[in-house]
Amino acid sequence: MKEFKTAEMDGRTKLLTIILLVLLPLLAISSFFIRPQKLSISLLLTVVFIAVIFISYAFVPKRIALSSEQILIQNLFGAVVINLNEIKSVEELKKTGLNLRTFGVGGLFGYFGYFNGRDVWYVTNIYKKVKITLKSGKIYMLSPENPETFVAEIQKISA
Repeated sequence: MKEFKTAEMDGRTKLLTIILLVLLPLLAISSFFIRPQKLSISLLLTVVFIAVIFISYAFVPKRIALSSEQILIQNLFGAVVINLNEIKSVEELKKTGLNLRTFGVGGLFGYFGYFNGRDVWYVTNIYKKVKITLKSGKIYMLSPENPETFVAEIQKISA
C-alpha cells in the first residue's frame, strides 16, 4: 500500500480552528461565573464543548492509503474503503465554490461529513481536494498533501 499524507490545514481552516479552540473553552468557563449559577448547565456546556472538539479532531484522516484494489481513508472512528473498480472518475479540484454542509464538521480541523446532500468529505485543505465519483453517483472528497500525485497513482492503477 502506498501512503499519502493528509494535507495541512489551509489558512482559513487554521484561523477558524484557533478561534473555536479558544472560544469554546472560554464560553464553557464563563458559564460558571453567570449569576444565578446553574452548575448543571455549566457542566453540560463544558462536556458538550469538549465533545465537539474531540469528535471534530477524530474525523481528521490519519491515514490515506492506496493499494492495487482500494483506497483506504482512516480516522479515529474507523476506516472507509473505496474499491477502485467502483470508481467512475477521479479529479483534482482547486476551486472552492459554494458547498452546503448537510451533516458534519464545517471548519474545526477541516471539513468532514456530508456536504451538498450525498458527498462525503474528508477535507483538511479546501485548496487541495480530490473528487472521487463512484459509478453509483456517490462522491468522496479527500485532501492528500499532493493531490496531483494521488490522482496520477489512481489513474495509473486503473489503466
